[in-house]
Amino acid sequence: MEFLNKKTGIIAFLLLFTVNISAQVDNSQIFASSYRYESSGDYEKAINELNKVNGYDYYKSLRLGWLYYLSKNYETSKKFYRQAVEFEPQAVEALLGLCYPLEAQKNSDELEKVYKQILTLDKMNSKVNYALGNIYYYRKDFHQAELYFDKVQHMYPFDYYSTLMSGWTKYFLGKKNEAKRLFSNVLIISPADQSAKDGLNLLK
Repeated sequence: MEFLNKKTGIIAFLLLFTVNISAQVDNSQIFASSYRYESSGDYEKAINELNKVNGYDYYKSLRLGWLYYLSKNYETSKKFYRQAVEFEPQAVEALLGLCYPLEAQKNSDELEKVYKQILTLDKMNSKVNYALGNIYYYRKDFHQAELYFDKVQHMYPFDYYSTLMSGWTKYFLGKKNEAKRLFSNVLIISPADQSAKDGLNLLK
């Protein structure tokens, strides 16, 4: 009797293991099919393929966020990216994904919140620090812009965009020597840059 119970238990385990493996293979095939439709530009079919996966998890939600973004359905894209964040609250990639539809909608207030949320997880993220610097720069909040551009400059002194934006930020803050140094550095990185030349002319 004990032998039969053990045997029954082993069979049940093997059946469950087989079902799980089968589900994983099916999901892999569904995702592969979704990628193929995406690469051909058929986002609707790419989404429909994913909806064959039962329920939702991080991977499906993240993927749907991306596909709805590509489809320009930004509200639905945001919904799925936020769902992905709920599944994996420490996942920086899901928060970065959420920035795509927010950027497309030019929602700078919400973007600011998401960027700051990312920086609580990855404080030295150069893309996000630069993006926050841009938000504050175009709001003419040059003191805040300076904080974020400076971070990128310390990490990437040879970066064209942050060097140029930092130069203009220093200019509007009246820090002429620093602005001159940064505009001169831009012309080392990009010798024909007109914006840096204009900045230097204004400092003469």
